[in-house]
Amino acid sequence: MSNTDERPGYRALFRHPVASRLVIARGISELGDFVGLAALLLLAFDQTNSVLGPAAVYAARTLPALLVATVFSGWLDVPARRTLLVWLSVAGAVLIAVPAAVPQPVPAIVAAGLLGAVRAAYASVNVAVAAEAVDAPLRLPLFGLSAFANQAGQVIGLLAGASLTVALGARVALLIDLVSFLIAAIVLAGLPRHPHRRRGPRPPATAGVRIIAGHPVLRSVALLTLATVLSGALPETLAPELARGAWRPVVLAASALGGAFFVLLVGRSRWLARVAGQVAVAAALAGALLLAGVLVAVDAPLWALAVGNAFIGAGGGWLIGAQATFARLAPPERMGQVEATIVAANIVASGCGIFLLGGVAAAVSPAAAYLTAGVVLLVVVLLTRPDRLPVSPQ
Repeated sequence: MSNTDERPGYRALFRHPVASRLVIARGISELGDFVGLAALLLLAFDQTNSVLGPAAVYAARTLPALLVATVFSGWLDVPARRTLLVWLSVAGAVLIAVPAAVPQPVPAIVAAGLLGAVRAAYASVNVAVAAEAVDAPLRLPLFGLSAFANQAGQVIGLLAGASLTVALGARVALLIDLVSFLIAAIVLAGLPRHPHRRRGPRPPATAGVRIIAGHPVLRSVALLTLATVLSGALPETLAPELARGAWRPVVLAASALGGAFFVLLVGRSRWLARVAGQVAVAAALAGALLLAGVLVAVDAPLWALAVGNAFIGAGGGWLIGAQATFARLAPPERMGQVEATIVAANIVASGCGIFLLGGVAAAVSPAAAYLTAGVVLLVVVLLTRPDRLPVSPQ
């Protein structure tokens, strides 16, 4: 791929020896992850008979992910990156084998917590590999197609995982997740060998936080990102309580479906690459959360709630633009650690936020949880407005 090609299509990714394997491994891994996640969510809900069960599955990931972003973040660039990606995939298979062998809430929550650490490390190293071995014009399409793989994996994986769990039990779905980890490891093992480069002294654990906090645009985009992921899992968490029977998988997967269409259609646009476009979509997401809250409050039909959840998923698609902004403004030599910091911060915010919003849903109502999430995001949009900050040309 020539560096003069400013806007390569998605097909160009599959002609690139590194980008193609990153995308394929991401698609396989994401599909299996969400098959397993659906099983863990329904297992936790059915055995606790409370929305706090699924919320605990999400919240359990927070502390291990935080440790990855702080105590261990400086080590992510030390081993060869291809080797580290392979072993992280193998570790995921080992961890998911625990609840597959013992399908009970406690093993499920423990496995979810440790998988949070694995996912945080994997995501940061994945971006570091892209920054090191993929030409700059291909990176934004790579982020876009990776986001589509994530959202499509949610749609298919949540539908399949929920259906398999209802029909055959959680163990079958969890075994599928285990196999997907191993297949992804095989794909990643085929990445081209690169000389193991010395990347300078290991930076302090707080380097990623300092870089983000020291840049006004990165700081504001990070705050807006955290306010977004605070409610990112809300549709999936509330779906088991709001929907029954055949509608449950549909409501569960609707948010991911909306996100998949959005990132595929708009993810490569120059409009979304600009901070102003990202802020506009984040504001629309706040409106979608408020709309869903009203639909639940008035006991609207489940198809309407599914549409509302799809709008929420589409609004969350602005995060691909945030990733492009970080890749553009963060120092290239620290991209892996910066990415680890924001990934883990997102997991922490998502876990804590969904647990708190789950508490609001349990104590007040699911409608109140949607409305609270929408108000919080709208306030952060109005306070930060990173699109109004000057950005130096890069």
